[in-house]
Amino acid sequence: MNAAIELLLNRHSTPAKHLGAPAPEGEHLDLILRAAMSAPDHRALRPWRFLLVQGEARARLGDIFAEGYRCRHPEAEAELIERQRGKPLRSPLLILLIAHLQECAKVPEWEQMMAVGAAAEHMQLMAQALGYGSVWLSGESCGDAWVRQALGLLPHERLAGYLAMGTPTVEPLTKSRPDPWTFTEEWTG
Repeated sequence: MNAAIELLLNRHSTPAKHLGAPAPEGEHLDLILRAAMSAPDHRALRPWRFLLVQGEARARLGDIFAEGYRCRHPEAEAELIERQRGKPLRSPLLILLIAHLQECAKVPEWEQMMAVGAAAEHMQLMAQALGYGSVWLSGESCGDAWVRQALGLLPHERLAGYLAMGTPTVEPLTKSRPDPWTFTEEWTG
């Protein structure tokens, strides 16, 4: 089977706890980011930007996640706050997906968000093609105004999640896929 077809039909996420070093860097990281630029993007708005978080910056991001969680849940137990602090440390590279939404009468926000999603999926596919694993993560922190401010996001930007990337430490699980025809019907007017 054609390698591109094989990649698309067998796309998978690798849990962050199973992503080790090395993370993509150099030419591989460049290819991953270039793949995002080929995503469908009505009117070429490029409604995205990406923040790379690696090394010690992962711990600082964990501090932001923990503080945001503590502010959202003032009665939270210390263990739950610490769990938030540890999330960015589970993989060697995080790519934060920033939806850089723009005013455009012909491209509503929902369509720009879909373009961000397509860019993220392109990055995941390229990472997998290069032998890396990734998983798209989100959660309460992504919608937290304090977290967005601490990350330096502009008022019109949203944190659409983040890709955790690294080298898989386990073989991917074989995943059965549903029959696409159960989700498909022909509309005849």
